[in-house]
Amino acid sequence: MRRYMCIEVIGVLFLLVAGCKNSKEHSINSLGNSVLRVTSTIQYPDPLRPWLKKQPFTRQGLATVISGGRLLVTADIAAHSTYIELEKPEDGPKGTAIVEALDEECNLAVLKPLDPQLLNNTRPLKLATDIHTGSKLDILQLESNGAPATCLGEVITVGVMPYPADSTAYLLYRAAASIPQREGSFVVPAISKGKLAGLVMRYDPRTQSADIIPAPLIARFLKESAKPGYTGLARAGLSWQQVRGTNLREWLGIGTNRLGVYVTSIDPEGPAEKGGLRKGDLIVSVADRAVDGEGNYEDPVHGKITFSNLANLECSPGESLKIGYFRTSGVGKGTFGSTTLTLSGRNLKTEMSPLHLDGERIPYMFLGGLLFQELSRPYLMEWGPDWRKEAPQNLVCLDAFQNEYPHERKHWVILSTVLPSPQSIGLQDLVNHVVENINGRPIHGLNDVSEAIRHPENGFQRIMLEGSSGPVFLNAETLSDEEDQARKQYGIPPTSLPSL
Repeated sequence: MRRYMCIEVIGVLFLLVAGCKNSKEHSINSLGNSVLRVTSTIQYPDPLRPWLKKQPFTRQGLATVISGGRLLVTADIAAHSTYIELEKPEDGPKGTAIVEALDEECNLAVLKPLDPQLLNNTRPLKLATDIHTGSKLDILQLESNGAPATCLGEVITVGVMPYPADSTAYLLYRAAASIPQREGSFVVPAISKGKLAGLVMRYDPRTQSADIIPAPLIARFLKESAKPGYTGLARAGLSWQQVRGTNLREWLGIGTNRLGVYVTSIDPEGPAEKGGLRKGDLIVSVADRAVDGEGNYEDPVHGKITFSNLANLECSPGESLKIGYFRTSGVGKGTFGSTTLTLSGRNLKTEMSPLHLDGERIPYMFLGGLLFQELSRPYLMEWGPDWRKEAPQNLVCLDAFQNEYPHERKHWVILSTVLPSPQSIGLQDLVNHVVENINGRPIHGLNDVSEAIRHPENGFQRIMLEGSSGPVFLNAETLSDEEDQARKQYGIPPTSLPSL
């Protein structure tokens, strides 16, 4: 009797295990209906030769189906794309897509198939917003035959961390996972209980760690990017540094028991400046939540996390955020105060050295053998990963401290290239100098250059550069012919300028 009972129990256990396995396989197979292969042909503008584009290249990944007949990918698979191809995993129908929304700072983009029927029989994924440290994730990839395959990951860190776009930091999941190299794995989704937990945007095979754009940030991006005039997630418009130890707090007069972070810069015309905050203020609370000396507040889901999360993840541009601060009025003296900031998105007009190339063409001016353009972060990044050390240090300094300069400056125009021509001989050493004025007219952008060269002095274009470089004189009478000759020789089209 006991023998039969044991056999029966073993049989039941076998059926339960087999059932779990079949259920798991069914769950994995169903995920194949929630992704499409995406192949993007990308061609970046060339900051060093702005009349050209760089060589095109392709990136492949998985686009996740979301509501509204749309697809979610990372921005670095969609930015500056010239052609986006979609393919269903198993049956192979192909189509193309356009970029509906894109934000390089949070590295997210929404694609829209040109043929809506391509998404027939697909299953949009909902977002899993309850992920925390220790959560298990399924990293979804596709086999070469289109069959879905997953590998297990575990969230080991949740925090505000750097994103690929320089100078940006948002909520991020860091997961431990062993992700095999498969075709089209540039971007893949992370799944939790059949929902989208995030997009894997970086993977380090040496440490077997994956950086994942989290679902809460995706939800905020989808909400905000659907609004007209989207320019980015909400921000307070300030930079800060940690306050560790007691010496600075004693010097400020705030007391050794009060924590907070030190404001190091204020964005021109940004929410913090308009709200009355100043460089040197100590931020002690945000949205009535205490801020510690490392800039963290206590989040009910994620624990201690950087307070910028309250701005860009909990608020929309145009909404208010209360800031409590301490302002020094002398050594060991000061007062507490509070202000309410009206948050905003990215303000392109106040970026003296823009962080991104937002268009497909870089504005420039060609004068004889001299090429002028406005300073930008992508221009400096042409010096490679270590550009802060390798790029011209005068320009790196301007980029780093751009918030310290008067707002009316607008942009820096630089002499970026000197091509051989009768009037450019001996001027090669002046490359990467800032143009101060032309014909006595201050230069705060390419539009100023265009206007200034219409007023030559005594038959010459007089160009003043920064420092002790001395003026550059170009003969205005012969300049047009020499410029036409140089354009033909180097294949430079008519000058690309912003609207006057």
